Amino acid sequence: MSTALKSEQVVFHAATPLKQAARPSVSVIIPCYNEERFISQALENLADQYDREDYELVVVDGMSNDRTRELVAEFKRAHPDLAVKLLDNPARNIPHALNLGIAAAGGEIIARMDAHAAPSAGYVRRCVAVLSESDATVVGMPCRVQPGGAGMVARAIAMAVSHPFGIGDAKYRLGSKPDERVIQENVDTVAFACFRKSTWRELGGFDEQLLTNEDYDFNYRVRARGDRVVLDGSAHCDYFARATFAMLGAQYSRYGVWKARMIRRRPRSTRLRQLVAPVLVVSIVLLMALGFWRPAFWALLATELAVYLVAAFAFALAVTRKQHAGLSLAPAVALAFFTIHFSWGSSFCWGLATPTGKK
Repeated sequence: MSTALKSEQVVFHAATPLKQAARPSVSVIIPCYNEERFISQALENLADQYDREDYELVVVDGMSNDRTRELVAEFKRAHPDLAVKLLDNPARNIPHALNLGIAAAGGEIIARMDAHAAPSAGYVRRCVAVLSESDATVVGMPCRVQPGGAGMVARAIAMAVSHPFGIGDAKYRLGSKPDERVIQENVDTVAFACFRKSTWRELGGFDEQLLTNEDYDFNYRVRARGDRVVLDGSAHCDYFARATFAMLGAQYSRYGVWKARMIRRRPRSTRLRQLVAPVLVVSIVLLMALGFWRPAFWALLATELAVYLVAAFAFALAVTRKQHAGLSLAPAVALAFFTIHFSWGSSFCWGLATPTGKK
C-alpha cells in the first residue's frame, strides 16, 4: 500500500465521531481541485444520504486556489450536525486523494464520489443496502450525464459522452432511467462506487502509479479475485461533462495515456472497446504514410474517413432526434465524437510508446 495512506492532514475536524451501531457507518470521499462551480451542489446532494450519527463527508482538496475551500467551510457551518473533514492533497492527483481520504475515514463503508457528480436521493443508502444484503463487493449506479455549462457545445458534449458510439459499452453511462426499471447486473466497472474499507485494505489501496483509470483498475482487481462489481439501477448520479471541446480533448487525452499504462500493468484487463479508437488512429497514419509509396492507399484512407464521418454524423442525428434537441446540434455532436475518438486513440498510442508515463 502507498505511503500516502499514512498521511492525514485534517483542516476541519468532524463534529462528532461515527458511532458503533448495528447499521454500518459510512464515509463519503470526495477528491477535488478548483471545483467552486460544483462542490456546493455535490455536498448538498450528499448531506441527507444517510443517518448522520453514522455518516461523514471527507473532502480531499488538491490545494485549490479558487473558492472551493471557502465553500466547504460554509457548508460545514451550515450543517453543524454533519461530520465534515477537509484534507490537504499536495500531490494533487485522484488516486492519492482517495487513499488519503480513505485512510482518514472512520466509516466501515466507503462511498467514492466526485465534485463533478451529484447523486440522487437514496444513492448512498441503496448502495449500502446492496452491499449488506448481497455478495457484491463493489456497488454503483448509472450516471446521467448533464451539460457542464450553458450553450450548444456543452449540450453536444454531454450527448456524445453518454452515447455508445462515443464511449463504447460502458454500462454505467448507458443504463436505463431509474424510474423505468430496476437493473442489477455484474459489470466491469462503475463510476461512483461503494465498497467496504476492508476491501480497500486487502487490495492495497488505489494504485497511485495510475493518475487516471484508478477506478477501473480497482474494480478490475476486485473482479480478478472472483468478487462481484454490481450496477444497480435504483437511483442515479448526475455527472457534469466538460463544457468545451478543448476541455473534452484534454480529458480524453489524459484518459487514453493512463488507460495504456494500466493495460501495460494489467494486460488481461483489456477490452475490445478500448482498442477501437487507437486502431482507427493507427490505420489513418499508416495509410497516409503508405500513400507516398502507392497512391491507392490514399484512396483507401479517403474511404475510411468517409465511412467514419458518415457514421459519426448519422449517430449524431439519431441522438439529437431522440432527445428532441434540434437537428442543428448534430454537427457539434459529431465533432464531439471526433474529439473523443482521436484524443483517446492518439494518446493511447502515445501511452503505449512511453511506458514511464511521460506526456
